[in-house]
Amino acid sequence: MENLVLNPGIISGILGYIIDKGYPYNTQRAYKSALKKLVKGKQELSKEDIFIYLNKARHPNQRAIINILNQYCLQKGIDFNVVVPQMKQKPRKLPEILSIEEIKLMISAVPRPYDLMLRCIFGMGAGLRISEVLKLQWNNIRWVEWLNNKEYGVAILKETKRDKERVVNIPNGIMEELYDLAKERNILNEFKIPSGGLVFPINVNTFKPELFTMDREKWKYEYIRHAYEWVRHNIIKKVCEKALNKPLHAHMLRHSRATYLYEIEKIPIERIQQLLGHKDLKTTMIYTQVDPRTTFNMMKETKVI
Repeated sequence: MENLVLNPGIISGILGYIIDKGYPYNTQRAYKSALKKLVKGKQELSKEDIFIYLNKARHPNQRAIINILNQYCLQKGIDFNVVVPQMKQKPRKLPEILSIEEIKLMISAVPRPYDLMLRCIFGMGAGLRISEVLKLQWNNIRWVEWLNNKEYGVAILKETKRDKERVVNIPNGIMEELYDLAKERNILNEFKIPSGGLVFPINVNTFKPELFTMDREKWKYEYIRHAYEWVRHNIIKKVCEKALNKPLHAHMLRHSRATYLYEIEKIPIERIQQLLGHKDLKTTMIYTQVDPRTTFNMMKETKVI
């Protein structure tokens, strides 16, 4: 079949297929938006239309909708399939990293408990995304094991970037600070284990309560966007940038942590990839860029003729 007739049944069927696949809310939202742009103003969808669309598509989600369309047609026995050419990848920019001294200065400038939030971003695993620390709940942390050994903690991160669970370690010092925070908030149960919701809530009780009642998944998506922007503006921009006197973005902590583990702690890159939750080792290799100071330290003893 050269053309796919876009009757209401086809469109609603593809939308239902996206929902049935169980993608996270934000992924569903991106795919639905891509589908809307693809079929806008068309009664039929030709392969030429799709090739024109693919030439303009710049984001993987925009291209993924074609694969979803192919899968839906295959499932329904519709003779329509388009080969999606591989997208040319632009060279990635090397991420900027911060020194340990700069990170300590940032953390010391931030008020409690957001100083602990930054410590979690930098110190847990090989570094967290802001969204991951904002989604962190008290019951994601294995408190029983830590209370018994007081050596290190373990957290199971859920709803990560690719909607997969990831296990990360938590240094003992951060575990102790988290436990102290739980005691301050009076959320220890009768077994002295922290209980409750988010570890670092940002106006969570007042954020769109009507949406929370109507559509929990949409509320979660919009809350994380709201909380992310709050942290970016009120912590990173207002406090950390002022402390270091230079522009920053929160992902620098994650970049710096990966580089620190690779360069200083000599952690194998495959382990760092696992802790970061990267699918492709090439992505991890970009994060673990060589710290120029390491090269300078190696070169300072070289002889000059």
